[in-house]
Amino acid sequence: MVENVDVAVVGAGFAGLRAARDLNEAGRSVVLLEAADRVGGRAYSRESATDPGTVVEVGGAYFHRHHHGRLAAEVDRYGVATQPAAPFTVFRNRLGPGDHNSAFPIPVGEAVEAERVLYTLIRDAHRIDLTAGLENQSLEDLDISARDYLDKLDMPQVTGQLLRSWVWNMMGQRLEDASALWMLQFIASHGYSVLGIVLSLDEVMSEGTGTLTYAMANEVADLRLEQPVSGLRQDAVGVDLAYGADRLLRAEHVVVAAPLNAMAALRLDPPLSGHRAEVVAEGHGGRGLKLLIQVKGVPAGISCTGDGIFPTLYDYLPSSDGGRILVAFTDRDSFDPRDDAAIEAAVHHYLPDAVVVGTDYHDWTEDPYVCAPWVAPRIGQVTRAHKVLSEQHGRIHFAGSDVSLFFPGYIEGALETADRVVAEVQGHTA
Repeated sequence: MVENVDVAVVGAGFAGLRAARDLNEAGRSVVLLEAADRVGGRAYSRESATDPGTVVEVGGAYFHRHHHGRLAAEVDRYGVATQPAAPFTVFRNRLGPGDHNSAFPIPVGEAVEAERVLYTLIRDAHRIDLTAGLENQSLEDLDISARDYLDKLDMPQVTGQLLRSWVWNMMGQRLEDASALWMLQFIASHGYSVLGIVLSLDEVMSEGTGTLTYAMANEVADLRLEQPVSGLRQDAVGVDLAYGADRLLRAEHVVVAAPLNAMAALRLDPPLSGHRAEVVAEGHGGRGLKLLIQVKGVPAGISCTGDGIFPTLYDYLPSSDGGRILVAFTDRDSFDPRDDAAIEAAVHHYLPDAVVVGTDYHDWTEDPYVCAPWVAPRIGQVTRAHKVLSEQHGRIHFAGSDVSLFFPGYIEGALETADRVVAEVQGHTA
């Protein structure tokens, strides 16, 4: 027997949760289907694997109320407790010869050149209209490798190393694999400000993002976990959706709020076409790796940036043994998170006296329901297909941070796209 519903939502990350809840509130009958056994997607808080009893974020966590207004409103709606991100008060940078262990590590002798570099980044970011889609703005000259783009800036040593380290951290890709245009998109998203990206690491949810995702899920009338969707077949009046163990739904509309790299396994009839189909089949190139490293012998407030295999390593939480849990970023192609000796060497590159207790992480690249961490396009992808990835395909609508125009890769971007698809469904007249 085929079940009928107004809207089926595929994926219970922030985009799917908000879309399903808001369509419920608008009077639509909604089924929210999630392949995993939990809600939240790449926002994932759980007990630490190295420090039982401590809740850690193995996915996205940080937000800033100025930039991320939708997320701030959700936090306030449910009364979710928040706290400032760990302040950085002690610096152990590896940026070149000399002492650069301060909050502003660029030496006075590089200040003028650093100003020139920042001006160039901001100038090029201003070429981006966040509403238009990167494929529609003649930006191909910027869709080159981040390594080539940064090399052309001819930066002095410390300025160059600082910027390269943060780009590696931000993109989750080796610089030769990352698109300079996507780097500039991040700058544009944060008010055309380079510092705006770093300063957006401002606030976290005290008990983890799960406090918010499960609060949102409680307002979805029909949520079904462990129900992967395999195919969507649409006609002029609706969509047939196959899910779970040979189960069927008939919906007037479907919202696909699944990660971009998981969409290749979703059979669409009729299929996507053109550059859009090509990019979905390729998947984005993000390989970012976030490690939570429990240590002893490290002061609170530590921040390290530099030329190590961890381009950034900084304080996150106190651990129950009196030590600290640090966050390290790198990429899955450059580093094996299972290699304990490599982890210890990478930490000692910045903090030679640290005692590594253990390491925790979630390998998003190997997660079968996500297939990649935060979105980071391959070179040449967004100038073929960007805005088109989020456009309606008949009665199928697309949401999620991977197809956000304003805050791709952020929770705010997921919520942004949820608002768009709710408006599309409610405004559909065919």
